[in-house]
Amino acid sequence: MFEGGTSKILWLAQSVPLFGLLCYVSYQWRNLLSIALLIASLYSFTKNVIAVVVYSNKVPKRAFIMLVFFDLWVGMVMLNKYIFLDMKYSRGLLDLVMKYTGKSSATTEQTIHKVNKHLEVYVYKPGTISNKGCVVYIHGGGFCFLSAAGFDNSISQMSHYLEMVVVSVEYRLAPEHRFPAGLVDSYSAVQWVHDNSEMLGVDCNSIFVAGDSAGGNLSAAVSLLYRDRQGAPLEAETQDALPEAETQDALPETEAQDALEDPETEDEKTPEDKKRPGLAGQILLYPLLQGYSSSHPSMIDNGTSFFPHPELSMACISMYVSGGDRFTRWLGDPEKIPTKAPKFWQTVVNKEASELETIKEVKMLAEHSDNVTFMEIMGNSYLLPLHAEDVTNLPPAYITVAAADTLRDEGEWYAHYLRESGNSVELSEVKHVHGFMGVYNESEIARGELMKIKEWIGKTLNVN
Repeated sequence: MFEGGTSKILWLAQSVPLFGLLCYVSYQWRNLLSIALLIASLYSFTKNVIAVVVYSNKVPKRAFIMLVFFDLWVGMVMLNKYIFLDMKYSRGLLDLVMKYTGKSSATTEQTIHKVNKHLEVYVYKPGTISNKGCVVYIHGGGFCFLSAAGFDNSISQMSHYLEMVVVSVEYRLAPEHRFPAGLVDSYSAVQWVHDNSEMLGVDCNSIFVAGDSAGGNLSAAVSLLYRDRQGAPLEAETQDALPEAETQDALPETEAQDALEDPETEDEKTPEDKKRPGLAGQILLYPLLQGYSSSHPSMIDNGTSFFPHPELSMACISMYVSGGDRFTRWLGDPEKIPTKAPKFWQTVVNKEASELETIKEVKMLAEHSDNVTFMEIMGNSYLLPLHAEDVTNLPPAYITVAAADTLRDEGEWYAHYLRESGNSVELSEVKHVHGFMGVYNESEIARGELMKIKEWIGKTLNVN
């Protein structure tokens, strides 16, 4: 896909730990001169390979610098190989980098609303509104990093170009807040849009959920949970029961799971007046959807040259599940995983059914304890949507994958899995890298993909 020389250059850019170590030390010691030298070095090193990292030479320099910087920074922190900075400083600096990768739209109005004591949402209303739809956007960052505030410029531009209201979710992050905190917050944000649709000027039948990377995971999980609960709100005490992480091995208490009931019995427990219209659609941008294998083609082809590194993806999942790296050594390696292969591996990756047994999907969020098993994790569709036993009756999906992305295959697999199960799916592969969406006012490639999404939203709303 890319020339050998390009791969070597990118491998060097992402593999030399000196940049990451200098960044940690300089920021920890507040050495501004070192930071300036580091940024200058990164810029000088990357500006000459921007034109060859993708098929187009129109990629904004700042966007690519941010990707390289993010890879070095997050990779080392998440894998716990070098701990010079705590999470607070890491997040702050990454948000600062995000802030300077684009400009907000001058015609888009932003307001911040408190949903509950855990959750805020950023509401963006463009100067021109073409429909009464709403996109609930869940940002990426490996479940642990970045923020709705950091995505302010990006979402402001998104709202401007889509010409519709966008609600960005400031969900709680791991490892302090483990699964299902992020999922609960994302689901609650959709409920808030329903409850405040008149104030927002949106139609309850035209709500889309969207997200990138880990946010794509949460968007797919919200779609599954929304289908299973028929849109019923979560009980308030469910959110209050979610504790902060105290140890790496600690996992969420079972009380936090109680409101996420088995879909087979949900009809008996959900009054008609609590049910909501179905989601209008799900928009998944290069989503992280499985933790079963790190040796599939896109991981092998892109793992040494492009972001995110396979080990980083597995570390992010482990942090999200357990608040630490407890499961990192098992995730991604089928030979080490003490459980059966998920259904999608047979039906989508074309494995022989006789060779692999199908796991039983956990219909409610797994009961967590210090003895949590991989059967509970790997079979949980709300954690890893590609492990779902049932993906029927889901909202229409638009899935974007990047050609030079280790997560490319799982986005394609999920598209095929949804389509085979009778869902409407549009799959778009863009010749770019993971994280390219966002700088819409400068990147023709990102803006072009966003315009395709806008067209798809229009068609979807007309159908509905």
